Amino acid sequence: MLDLNSDIRKNKIELLDCQVDLILKSLEMYRYMYGFIYPRSNQSLTNEENLRISLVTDTFEQILSEYNESKKNRKNQDQEQNRIINYKILTKLA
Repeated sequence: MLDLNSDIRKNKIELLDCQVDLILKSLEMYRYMYGFIYPRSNQSLTNEENLRISLVTDTFEQILSEYNESKKNRKNQDQEQNRIINYKILTKLA
């Protein structure tokens, strides 16, 4: 269960792409469930539930953004590494 009164500190973890995908899908489903269930049950959300939905949405957006940025950086690193390899091959042939 989510403890909204716990200490807040920043964490850094390294995950495989498949793990990030699993987390994003889980957060997306969690967010969808709240958006789908509560309007149909005619219940209003409590402050804690609103905070939880906001936290899930913000976490989803942050992970997605960082994941996309890491993919972009990885692509740039791969392209740079290919340029270096090609340069070394061409200088050996010359």
